[in-house]
Amino acid sequence: MKRMLGRTVVAAAVMAVAAVAVAAPQAGATDNVPCHSPRDKVLVNPKDGRQWPSTVLTCNLTRGHVPVYESRSPGSRVVGELVQGGGANWFVFENKGATFKDGSAENNWWGSTQADNGAWGWVPEVYFAGGDNYEDDAGLLMPGGYTCANVCPPAPPWMW
Repeated sequence: MKRMLGRTVVAAAVMAVAAVAVAAPQAGATDNVPCHSPRDKVLVNPKDGRQWPSTVLTCNLTRGHVPVYESRSPGSRVVGELVQGGGANWFVFENKGATFKDGSAENNWWGSTQADNGAWGWVPEVYFAGGDNYEDDAGLLMPGGYTCANVCPPAPPWMW
């Protein structure tokens, strides 16, 4: 009888866990092309040459000649561009900013990077492959939440 009762309790527990799993809301993430391949890189402050060790991620862009803005706003100055699209570009982290629109795509997430001319700035994530409007990249994280389990140094001060 004890053995039968034990099996009944285990079966009930399994069914309860299954019911919770079915009832739990599913994640809304649709980014099927997240930033990837973390690697260490020494970043250099363009103003004083100070070096800053960091971790960067490769992010796939939907096209080339993507503008890099001075701040996280479409009204800010364009400081450079990323000439190549696809997986040729790296980013340090992302943060929210003003909404950027490009056709039907719009997003308020921006990725920090260095333009091909060496200027630091921000790229609107409407140019990132994968994802929906107003969705951050599934691989690129905000400062302090790096994929290297918080052992990475913080973002360089000149990137703010």
